[in-house]
Amino acid sequence: MKAIIVHGGTGSFSSVIDADEHRRGVEEAVKQGFSTLQKMNNAEEAVVTAVSVMEEDPTFNCGRGSALTYRGDIEMDAAIMDNNLNAGAISGLKRILHPITVARAVMEQTDHVLLAGAELEKFVTVLGFPREDDLIVPKRHLQWKEELEKIARGEKTRFGKSVKLAKQAEKYHSTCGAVALDDHGRMVAGTSTGGMMMKSFGRVGDSPILGAGTYADSFGAVSATGHGEKIMKLTLSRLVAFFMEQYPAQKSVDIALERARYFNCECGLIAIDRYGNIGIGHTAKDMSWAFIREGNSPVIF
Repeated sequence: MKAIIVHGGTGSFSSVIDADEHRRGVEEAVKQGFSTLQKMNNAEEAVVTAVSVMEEDPTFNCGRGSALTYRGDIEMDAAIMDNNLNAGAISGLKRILHPITVARAVMEQTDHVLLAGAELEKFVTVLGFPREDDLIVPKRHLQWKEELEKIARGEKTRFGKSVKLAKQAEKYHSTCGAVALDDHGRMVAGTSTGGMMMKSFGRVGDSPILGAGTYADSFGAVSATGHGEKIMKLTLSRLVAFFMEQYPAQKSVDIALERARYFNCECGLIAIDRYGNIGIGHTAKDMSWAFIREGNSPVIF
């Protein structure tokens, strides 16, 4: 049973146009991912294809279109993992259009799981990944300027916490991810993100942390999106996989989201279990997602 599901983030869409752009983006990603799955019958290739499509799309907070750090540059995180516990992850990656491919290289060409910092830069150089200096898009630069102005007015602190008691408007976290199952029974999860707007001091989000934003084992594959710090504390993706030992993917996602709501975690989840069942859910107002199961038409949020 071939199946693939993708997400393009969670939170609250800023407009109808924003929602439409996310819908278009996840539809394109899932179609290209499924096309690869049909041609190659390889869940890993399907996930990398789908995530790469979103990394090229400035709609999403990954690759081109990533959120900016406090310094005004881009540092990206990504991870990929399969049901045999093969995994690769990277954090703080710069000037690369497709972070998911670097994460896969860590999985396939090293004895390590997570690379970051100066050694990650050496790794990218040694393997000859093409550099990309055009990843900052206008909307992200505008958001960055607005955040700087809020800090200057005293509405936010240097570390991103609001100093006002009034609830701030929810924002949309456009981290992208995909999970797939092929006819060999291989399940793969992949996640890619530019991280949190205005992040600093070497901040690492949930996406490259196995068990938090990305996870796969013999029971299923999971990718998460949302408030990374809370997702890490809950080890949310691993929690879904744990429940998939007993329950189908959708029920497992639902149970995990109950825990997330209890701790006020704004998040979204996609999952596939070993039987090809699909799970989708979110605690935030909106989430962009799409899936295709073999023999069926695409389903778009």
